[in-house]
Amino acid sequence: MNRPKVWDRHAIKAEVHRRGMTLTGIAKDAGLDQAACRHGLLGSHRKGAEAIAAALKLPFRELFPDSYTRGAHNERQTSRKASARDSSNARSRADSAQGVA
Repeated sequence: MNRPKVWDRHAIKAEVHRRGMTLTGIAKDAGLDQAACRHGLLGSHRKGAEAIAAALKLPFRELFPDSYTRGAHNERQTSRKASARDSSNARSRADSAQGVA
């Protein structure tokens, strides 16, 4: 029975080298900075990761199933403030103004 291969950064890098390629070469061929693919393996450069997937001719989601999941979080639970009046500084100024009046 064949199990699907689980790709971690070490397995991906080994496969790149097994095929006679380098991460720097893949990045340069894709027109990216030479460190882009190294950063892509670590989860900090999506275009680098996409270049690796393209070079290996494997689906991006197969290589990086848990990385680069923009939009997968609950939009209502973000850390962005809805408006200035919601900030803690604005609340403390409003509280101070009420105490003075």
